Amino acid sequence: MDLTERAGALYVLPLDRFTAARNAAAKEAAKDGEKDLAAALRALPKPSSAAWLVNVLVDRRRGEVEQVLELAASLEEAQASLDRAQLHALGQQRQRLLAAVARQALDAAAEVGHDVGPAALPDVEQTLRAALADPAAAAAVLTGRLVRPLQASGWDPVDLDGAVAGPFTAPASGPAGAGGTGDDDGKPHTTPRRPSARQREKAEAGLAAAREALTDARARLATAAEATERIRVRREGLSASIEDLEERLGALRRELADADEQVSALARETEAATRSMEEAEAAEETARTLLDG
Repeated sequence: MDLTERAGALYVLPLDRFTAARNAAAKEAAKDGEKDLAAALRALPKPSSAAWLVNVLVDRRRGEVEQVLELAASLEEAQASLDRAQLHALGQQRQRLLAAVARQALDAAAEVGHDVGPAALPDVEQTLRAALADPAAAAAVLTGRLVRPLQASGWDPVDLDGAVAGPFTAPASGPAGAGGTGDDDGKPHTTPRRPSARQREKAEAGLAAAREALTDARARLATAAEATERIRVRREGLSASIEDLEERLGALRRELADADEQVSALARETEAATRSMEEAEAAEETARTLLDG
């Protein structure tokens, strides 16, 4: 098993087992006399939580990841044809798909017995978005050996320096890949290029679609604001009514307490009058007995 295969196996293990497993693999390689492999294994860095989630996602949900990456071709066709409606629809589809696939990373992590939590999801989604924008980033993602999350920045190629553990050669793109132009060591140039006229046309189409979406969003926002104001006014009226009712209820409770107190006082007075009457009747009976005797 070469370094690529061993690294691929390590980078989809539960994150809390990575260091121990890496060291054990290096020790085993050294025991087998593979000193270079052992040194390369020991040098493998532990991935960040977001990078690990992407690796596990590729390992256990590769079909969904490839589905996201296939959107790049559809977006390219829409931009080339300047189909604004299709471009707008694909943009919305991309956002939904990116978010949904990123959330699946948590399920994939649970399947391997390691809970990362949702805090890393924005970086997972950003990495998938970078893979959509740059074929080299897509290739890096599909290795399943990411060390850190990726980020797309304008027209510049995605920075892949130190992003992939183990051997990785980014696919050539543009003139460097087609014509064989490269550095002295034969590797393709990765120097950022200024956008071409065709790319500017595509960007303008994307801008138009974004402006249309912004107009729709502003209209929805205005409608929501009007509805919110109506509800606010109604709520204030209901709150005022509740305050009036609570004040009236307090007054009624005070009246009830006064009535209860009066009832208690009358009960005591009735009891005292009853005792006085009984005592008077007894005295009258005694006096009558004496007179008759």
